[in-house]
Amino acid sequence: MRRVSRNLTLSLLVAALLAGCATDAPQDRVASETFGKGVKNLLLSPVMIVTGIAQGLAFLPYTIGTGLNELNKGLIDADAVPLDDSYKATFGVTIADARVDPESGTIRGGDSPYGRFRPDAIFEANRSLQRLLVSQGMTPQAARNYVLTGDYRYAVSRGQVLLAVVYRNPGEQPFRVQARQTGIVTTFRPDQRGWYEPYRQDSGGEAIDEVIDWVALDYKLLRQEKVVATLMVLSAEGIKSGKRSPDYWDAERPWLAGDTVSIMKLSRGKMQNALPSS
Repeated sequence: MRRVSRNLTLSLLVAALLAGCATDAPQDRVASETFGKGVKNLLLSPVMIVTGIAQGLAFLPYTIGTGLNELNKGLIDADAVPLDDSYKATFGVTIADARVDPESGTIRGGDSPYGRFRPDAIFEANRSLQRLLVSQGMTPQAARNYVLTGDYRYAVSRGQVLLAVVYRNPGEQPFRVQARQTGIVTTFRPDQRGWYEPYRQDSGGEAIDEVIDWVALDYKLLRQEKVVATLMVLSAEGIKSGKRSPDYWDAERPWLAGDTVSIMKLSRGKMQNALPSS
């Protein structure tokens, strides 16, 4: 009965959000805040955690109301990458460290670059993801083919970001593509910010990125160390499972055109569709 009740709670929460969102920006912010308050009070059952891991990055916003140690235990019970491994790879501390709050996951005295408009954050995020993959047994060479990408054009104006984990066929080799911001064909290398955006193919028509998973979310959530660490865990789980999400390219088009509301709704609604019916 408790499991059914929790599933129903999550279903009603998402349904209310999807019904309440509109294309008007102020209304969308209100809906987003309502959603955030709802998930802060959401307790995840073991079946929700298993379902969420299978769903991938769309599960990320739903984890914010679960304590660090409780979420870590749920991940371990589900045979997923532990949060402890992610904290070590991402922040250089274990979750047992006295500086880490066992409930919120906040690192006392830490200086996380995420969710704070720091251009170096995407570089550090990718170093962290590769460290986590290597800690799980992947070779460093293989890990370099996986890239955490992001479109941040609405991070300041709307507080929204579109993230995607991709398998990059050229690895760390330079590639030539039409730059998103300028439309000019440009060669990108790993030391350039533009390299950390997803590209379907290069200027010659060769495939570059295969999208593993993606999520649209409120940018400020990334200020929470627990959220970032969970992002790394879910990214690694998607990579381990061989997941592919070609629907990303259909979602990216309206996002780039400015229709972020529908893509935020689509991303949030994935969990509702994945829940057991009873």
